[in-house]
Amino acid sequence: MKRNAFTMIELIFVIVILGILSAVALPKFIGVQKSATAQKLVAFVGTMNRTVLPSMYLSTYQSGGSIKTLTISDYTSVPSEASDINISACTNGSYASVVTTSIGAQIYCRDGNSTNPPRFAFATDGNTSLDNSYFK
Repeated sequence: MKRNAFTMIELIFVIVILGILSAVALPKFIGVQKSATAQKLVAFVGTMNRTVLPSMYLSTYQSGGSIKTLTISDYTSVPSEASDINISACTNGSYASVVTTSIGAQIYCRDGNSTNPPRFAFATDGNTSLDNSYFK
């Protein structure tokens, strides 16, 4: 007898195997996406500290070095996961949260003055009592 199709048992086995694979793989993929988003935000903060903030600081150095009145989007593109950065919330001397990202992590900012440049930092643990050594 020639067979032209799969039997019902074969189809059920395939569905069960696919279900088991998706139950194992789906949580892994969700973790990978969150990790990739976190790394994207860490890269953004690094870019801010190495290239963008020095330009912003230089443009405000004559008036005291504060970047609170500037707009980040005038200097660089901001990732969608951190689109609402409020740098007017930056404080002198200590880090203040300027945005909560789409993954629940925080981006912190320390404002600049005539002797210290501004600095951004990224933390996933909700630590709000940050000092300079936290991000070294």
